[in-house]
Amino acid sequence: MASSEADSRLSQVVAPALEKIIKNASWRKHSKLAHQCKALLERLTSPSDSPLASPDSEPESSIPGPLHDGGAVEYSLVESEFILSPLINACATAFNKIVDPAVDCIQKLIAYGYLRGEADPSGGPEAQLLSTLIESVCKCHDLSDDAIELLVLKTLLSAVTSVSLRIHGDCLLQIVRTCYDIYLGSKNVVNQTTAKASLVQMLVIVFRRMEADSSAVPVQPIVVAELMEPIEKSDADGSMTQFVQGFITKIMQDIDGVLNPVTPSRVSLGGHDGAFETTAVETTNPADLLDSTDKDMLDAKYWEISMYKTALEGRKGELADGEADRDEDLEVQIGNKFKRDAFLVFRALCKLSMKTPPKEALADPLLMRGKIVALELLKILLENAGTVFRTSERFLGAIKQYLCLSLLKNSASTLMIVFQLSCSIFISLVSRFRAGLKAEIGVFFPMIVLRVLENVAQPNFQQKMIVLRFLDKLCLDSQTLVDIFINYDCDVNSSNIFERMVNGLLKTAQGVPPGVATTLLPPQEATMKLEAMRCLVAILRSMGDWMNKQLRIPDPYSTKRFEDVENSPEPGNVPMAIVNGDEPAEGSDSHSEASSEASDVLTIEQRRAYKLELQEGISLFNRKPKKGIEFLIKANKVGDSPEEIAAFLKNASDLNKTLIGDYLGEREDLSLKVMHAYVDSFDFQGMEFDEAIRAFLQGFRLPGEAQKIDRIMEKFAERYCKCNPKAFTSADTAYVLAYSVIMLNTDSHNPMVKNKMSADDFIRNNRGIDDGKDLPEEYLRSLFERISRNEIKMKEDDLSLHQKQSVNSNRILGLDNILNIVIRKRDEDQHMETSDDLIRHMQEQFKEKARKSKSVYYAATDVVILRFMIEVCWAPMLAAFSVPLDQSDDEVVITLCLEGFRYAIHVTAVMSMKTHRDAFVTSLAKFTSLHSPADIKQKNIYAIKAIVTIADEEGNYLREAWEHILTCVSRFEHLHLLGEGAPPDATFFAFPQDESEKSKQAKSTNLPVLNKKGPGKIQYAAASVMRGSYDGAGIGGNSAGAVTSEQVDNLVSNLNMLEQVGSSEMNRIFTRSQKLNSEAIIDFVRALCKVSMEELRSTSDPRVFSLTKIVEIAHYNMNRIRLVWSSIWHVLSNFFVTIGCSENLSIAIFAMDSLRQLSMKFLEREELANYNFQNEFMKPFVIVMRKSSAVEIRELIIRCVSQMVLSRVNNVKSGWKSMFMVFATAAYDNHKNIVLLAFEIMEKIIRDYFPYITETETTTFTDCVNCLVAFTNSRYNKDISLNAIAFLRFCAAKLAEGDLGSSSKKKEKENGKVSPSSPHKGKDGRQENGELIDKDDHLYFWFPLLAGLSELSFDPRPEIRKNALELLFETLRNHGHLFSLPLWERVFESVLFPIFDYVRHGIDPAGGDSNEEGIVNDMDELDQDAWLYETCTLALQLVVDLFVNFYNTVHPLLRKVLSLLISFIKRPHQSLAGIGTAAFVRLMSNAGDLFSEEKWLEVGYSLKEAANATLPDFSCVDSGDNMAGTNERALNSQGNEASAGSDTSQGGSESLRTQHIYASLSEAKCRAAVQLLLIQAMMEIYNMYRTHLSAKNTLVLYEAIHDVASHAHRINIDSPLQSKLQEFGPMIQMQDPPLLRLENEAYQFCLTLLQNLILDRPPRYEEVEVESHLVDLCQEVLLFYIETARSGQTSETSPEEQSQWLIPSVSGKRRELASRAPLIVATLQAICSLGDTLFEKNLVQFFPLLSSLISCEHGSNEVQVALSDMLSSSVGPVLLRSC
Repeated sequence: MASSEADSRLSQVVAPALEKIIKNASWRKHSKLAHQCKALLERLTSPSDSPLASPDSEPESSIPGPLHDGGAVEYSLVESEFILSPLINACATAFNKIVDPAVDCIQKLIAYGYLRGEADPSGGPEAQLLSTLIESVCKCHDLSDDAIELLVLKTLLSAVTSVSLRIHGDCLLQIVRTCYDIYLGSKNVVNQTTAKASLVQMLVIVFRRMEADSSAVPVQPIVVAELMEPIEKSDADGSMTQFVQGFITKIMQDIDGVLNPVTPSRVSLGGHDGAFETTAVETTNPADLLDSTDKDMLDAKYWEISMYKTALEGRKGELADGEADRDEDLEVQIGNKFKRDAFLVFRALCKLSMKTPPKEALADPLLMRGKIVALELLKILLENAGTVFRTSERFLGAIKQYLCLSLLKNSASTLMIVFQLSCSIFISLVSRFRAGLKAEIGVFFPMIVLRVLENVAQPNFQQKMIVLRFLDKLCLDSQTLVDIFINYDCDVNSSNIFERMVNGLLKTAQGVPPGVATTLLPPQEATMKLEAMRCLVAILRSMGDWMNKQLRIPDPYSTKRFEDVENSPEPGNVPMAIVNGDEPAEGSDSHSEASSEASDVLTIEQRRAYKLELQEGISLFNRKPKKGIEFLIKANKVGDSPEEIAAFLKNASDLNKTLIGDYLGEREDLSLKVMHAYVDSFDFQGMEFDEAIRAFLQGFRLPGEAQKIDRIMEKFAERYCKCNPKAFTSADTAYVLAYSVIMLNTDSHNPMVKNKMSADDFIRNNRGIDDGKDLPEEYLRSLFERISRNEIKMKEDDLSLHQKQSVNSNRILGLDNILNIVIRKRDEDQHMETSDDLIRHMQEQFKEKARKSKSVYYAATDVVILRFMIEVCWAPMLAAFSVPLDQSDDEVVITLCLEGFRYAIHVTAVMSMKTHRDAFVTSLAKFTSLHSPADIKQKNIYAIKAIVTIADEEGNYLREAWEHILTCVSRFEHLHLLGEGAPPDATFFAFPQDESEKSKQAKSTNLPVLNKKGPGKIQYAAASVMRGSYDGAGIGGNSAGAVTSEQVDNLVSNLNMLEQVGSSEMNRIFTRSQKLNSEAIIDFVRALCKVSMEELRSTSDPRVFSLTKIVEIAHYNMNRIRLVWSSIWHVLSNFFVTIGCSENLSIAIFAMDSLRQLSMKFLEREELANYNFQNEFMKPFVIVMRKSSAVEIRELIIRCVSQMVLSRVNNVKSGWKSMFMVFATAAYDNHKNIVLLAFEIMEKIIRDYFPYITETETTTFTDCVNCLVAFTNSRYNKDISLNAIAFLRFCAAKLAEGDLGSSSKKKEKENGKVSPSSPHKGKDGRQENGELIDKDDHLYFWFPLLAGLSELSFDPRPEIRKNALELLFETLRNHGHLFSLPLWERVFESVLFPIFDYVRHGIDPAGGDSNEEGIVNDMDELDQDAWLYETCTLALQLVVDLFVNFYNTVHPLLRKVLSLLISFIKRPHQSLAGIGTAAFVRLMSNAGDLFSEEKWLEVGYSLKEAANATLPDFSCVDSGDNMAGTNERALNSQGNEASAGSDTSQGGSESLRTQHIYASLSEAKCRAAVQLLLIQAMMEIYNMYRTHLSAKNTLVLYEAIHDVASHAHRINIDSPLQSKLQEFGPMIQMQDPPLLRLENEAYQFCLTLLQNLILDRPPRYEEVEVESHLVDLCQEVLLFYIETARSGQTSETSPEEQSQWLIPSVSGKRRELASRAPLIVATLQAICSLGDTLFEKNLVQFFPLLSSLISCEHGSNEVQVALSDMLSSSVGPVLLRSC
């Protein structure tokens, strides 16, 4: 033997046992055993060194054996057998005293780790030996001895736990079976419990090792107490539990001690087992606890990760997971032994759970214990399933194949514990395996859960409670519900599980409908209702949790987090992890092919919409088939070909079979085609005839009409014969036989038919149907047999009554049979378990289901899915919570309902589903009963508290719903005040009419507190708040007539109840507004404004509660970022404007004062330059100032604004703008006091705070100026206007000093005060850049000031006009040197020219219309002249002077100035033209010296333009007809002559025309006068600057005047015109040739110009050109004169008739010739003055003219004298020379 130490180890264990066996084996039958033992004992104790071997050494002795005690010696197989066989034999004796020591010894060998190797009956000799050993122990339990049972359990558990002894396969199954048998067979309760605990521990070990793929993985002892809960109630004091716990823990620790002898604690491997968290013990040994107290280390995930790593490493040797044959020997193909063990054990448990005990056992739980414990073990297994189990194809297959079958059989059990366990197993499948079992869950959910849930009237109470608790548990993992919705409610091929669940819960919560018989007792019904409510709340909470998780919203409530719930061993998002592939899944996991985008919202949205539309189509079909089909085709749910429609009718679930039959039988074209396609889709090949009919009629019910049946059966017969050509000779046969079969079916199976048909009758009926021959008799007989035995019926006929009346429109899709299996059993036979063929049928259903719904499992990740869920469940939820809240007073119910409301509002608000959110919020607001205080109960107080909580928690998402909440707060506050006896606001804010009485009343009596019942006052309070509808109550409440004293008492107590809700809680809603996010605060403010409007609008009882709160809110939120603040203010300012314009003065005043407080607060904040917030903030003042009709308010605003300015002047920046706008508005006010008050403040501001105004920004100064301008327009007080002008002067002075704003000052410094010298640099425009900028900077300041003054030039008061103009031009004169050209341009364009605008208006020579009179008429007649002669003249002169003054800078503007002057000259108004001409002359005389050549050209051209524009126009007299176009207004005030004329003219249109002509004539006359003026002005200018003008310039003037002259001449010689003019003669008083003077003067001037040119010879003088001009002119003048003289002569010789007219003409002609004479004289002199050569050259042209002159008649002798002079001085010498 080896060393004594080693010797002692084994023998210490074995020897004592052998001795006991020998001692007890005294019987003869045990002699062989005793002999064996003695021999072994001797060997063990003998000191021999030889190894332990049989005497004859065999070759196998060298094979190592399973025994090894850790010593130096290895025991061979033979030696091991030699040691173990006595023990095996001892176990087989079935004698307690021998078995006991033997089993105990085996247990020790295992526990000490002396047995090593694998026990497997099919393995090698060593494995067989161990297997035999284990088997022998297993058999010992047959002894039925308590002690031995315990010993066997101990040994077997040690064996399974042991690491050195590996037990697999059959051996493991045998051990499990033995424990199971001990549990069932033992008489001792302790042993039963121990057996059950051992089983659980073994399962834990087997599956733990399978997950880790290693036997070395540490396993904790289970917690026995958890197992005790379901059945063992006998253990009152817990001693049994302690015993069993000790038993298990001891075994586990012994084995563990062998594993790790050095470190007994298992810290290194990780003590807390994640995959089996529920069964992990809080170990009795403190050393087993983790060192780390960190909770996260205990988290399931942490352990799973370490487990996966081992699993991955160990998996390398595993076979590929091929598609295996699902037969009994499947385990052979699982290469990995751990997996194989787990699979075998799982399968064994499933089979045990399906065992059908004998009939009498069904009702006896004791006899059902086997089934129950198997189910319990399965439940534990599934609840603790690890990842490999959950995702491996192999195990999912096992679940589908075995577990689902077990569920199917057990879920119908009448025994509650079995049903309960089935439910628990199912919940594990749903919560942990749903990704792999989509189709199965889709079938079981309706079968197990919805079936029970939807049975409202007559449910089994316990069953239903189990289901309700099941649903409650389901909601703990928020992911589950959402996944169910996505995978079933959004899937066309699945039932709407979520929707039906919610509706079922609603019906349960509402209780049995009245008038329906029920099996429930009232207390049961109440319990059930409450539980259903709990589930509904849980569903909402679950949705909320999921949403919070997805959106990462911190969860304020949700007291139970699902991690804490005992049966949820892992955090809830396991399925997510599976799908996203974070966990190692074995093989390809075809069930969760959900790609990461599988939960793509779009596809889900589309699938959901598709499903809803399809259901709509189906329900329409079930009412009107044709319409239904049309709808579905239109919606693209069904193709429009007959084949597609037929396929739809055949396959779609939920279609009404009767209506399908009706549709197929229709005679219409489409229906017929569909029917043909439907029949053709069947394949009857090889079917018996009745089989074919059976198959055919499964999908629809034959219609009642014979014709319809006829059409359908005809087609059926044709199809049958086509598929089976040899069956009948013709289709007719099949057709008749089909009819017969249907009649037979009705006859046999319709209870109404009394005399049933016999087989012979049937045969007789079918004589000669086969083309006159009979069908074979036996064929017909067998047909008869089959039909009468087995009715032909549709699928649907199986459905029990319950299912037919199923309430839900989306009835179970395709699950009809399944339900029948389950339901019918209860109807027909209480104890009938489901028959095998039905089970088989079920499994087909599963397969079909799995095929139909493409088993892609979607894991929800996108929050949008919640919207669809809410759409489905919001209405049921609202109903479920509202009704009890309304009717019940039970606190538990009320609390639940309110909790439901809270969750519902949370989800709908965050998902921003406005309608749904508002529905919940308004309902809850109504339940506060604050609108009807007489009805307040305790539950309403709870509702108020709920509202406060919601406001607190959901504030960021409530949006528009804030309004309802704030309305509640407002009403609460109102009642609260009444309760305290404070006077209502109305006493202060009533409408003015009775204000005086009210105030007296308020002063005289202190308002009595309600409790003290003051006289009359309480009645008022009570009446105002008794009862009202939620919407109708206003926010104040309306008075409701007289109130009795009981009502008052009741009200008092109700108001006292309100004390439970502290005002501070309500106020917290407002103080917390600072925490709202930037969108929510705007919604909050908007709602508060709305509520406040409601409060204030009440005529009887206005209140300011919310108004004061608005001020508070604004105050709290003032420090928000500008962007948000301006949005808030946008809402508030509109509100303040509306209230400020309220008719109720007291309220308006209160609002304005509130606004003032806020503004003061706001002005404390610094504002940077160029921001606009203050201005925005103060806008309401401006708008109310403009809109309000109440003087008091306007005065208040002025005082408020002034207070703000004066107290916060340092901080006011953009705020000035609004202030000035307020004052400007005040300036136009029609109350004198307001104007005076405003101006007084304005004065103070300008005197004391002027620097502040200008330092902010440019626009402020502008506003200030505009404001002053507004005051200058004041109608009340000339002094104010004059003062305002004085202030404007002050502003101008300040501007000139340049101390506006810091920016300007700085620039001044930089430029070193360059400004004064700038005019000298003007000519070449080379100012320094800095200064230019400086000037542009000024532009903004100067401009408004000047423009304002410019406008004042139209003021009707001459003083003001004068002052304003004076100031305007003085300013420009004094400070013009500071201006740059651009600024001057702006000044001329926009300040100076507009002064003359309305004088110039309407001058458009091209258009010919002149509107000016109308415009001038805007002023009073008298004022107009004053304006023209004083202001306009003065202004025009000043503009000219200004231009001259700053000519160096503004010379580019000459053209504009000229066009202004010309526009005056162009006016058909003598005075204006005169003013213009005078100004023109003034300009020329002052500035002519400065003009350059180009500038003179401009002057020339503008004069030419003026001349052309003012040519007198007599066309009206000529044409006479085209007068209608002339503007009628021209008639009114054209001049006295016209008016005088119009008096004498005839009436009607004729007189109108005459008036037109007069008007035109007087205009022409006026123009003639203007042209004379113009010519004189030109002569004056020419004479002044004759030396300056170049030849070109002079010629331009010449052309202009020549045009005038020739035009005048044309008119003068127009005889028809003259005769017409003579008709109007007396009225218009024109000369005979109308423009004679003009013509003469113009020609005279022309001559002078040309002659001077020749004399002066100015620069650029071209002699030839000038001389030719002169010659032409002289010829022209002479010719005209001769023509005129001649015309006089010809007229003398004209016929006698006319002589009477011509007499005056002759004398006129003489006058005319006389007046033309001086011009002729001048012309003749001019010709003489031509040089000799030139004279000679042109004499040829002149001579005829001269000779004509001699023969003419002359008006005076001057012409002849001049002519004779010329002849003698000039012509004579030429003649003499030529002689």
